[in-house]
Amino acid sequence: MTGPWDAGLQPERTELAWRRTVLAVTGGTVLAGRYLGAGDPVLGLALPVLALLGGLALLHAGTVRFRRLGANLRAAGSAPAGPVMPGAAMLGALTAMCLAIGVASAVFVVAAAVPDAP
Repeated sequence: MTGPWDAGLQPERTELAWRRTVLAVTGGTVLAGRYLGAGDPVLGLALPVLALLGGLALLHAGTVRFRRLGANLRAAGSAPAGPVMPGAAMLGALTAMCLAIGVASAVFVVAAAVPDAP
C-alpha cells in the first residue's frame, strides 16, 4: 500500500454517497416546504426555494470538504502525524436540515388533524 487509503477510490465513493444523501434530503425538504406553504402563495414559493438553496450550499460544502480531505490524505502520505479529516460543519448542517424536515412534517400532520375552531 502506497498511501493511507485503498486502491478502491474510497474518498470518491464516500463523496458520492454524501451527494446522494444531500440530494435526497433536499428533495424531501423541497416537498415539505411546498406542502407547508400550499395555503399561501408566498410561502409556497419561498420555502421550497430556501430548501433548494440550502441543498445547493450543502452540495458545495461537501465538494469542498472531500477535495480537502483528498488533498490532506495525499499530503500526509502513509503515516499521518495527526488527524486529516476536515471539520464536521457539513454533518451539522445536514442534521439541521433533517430536523427541519421532521419538525415541519410533525407540524403539518398535527395541523391537518386538528379541526378548525368555529
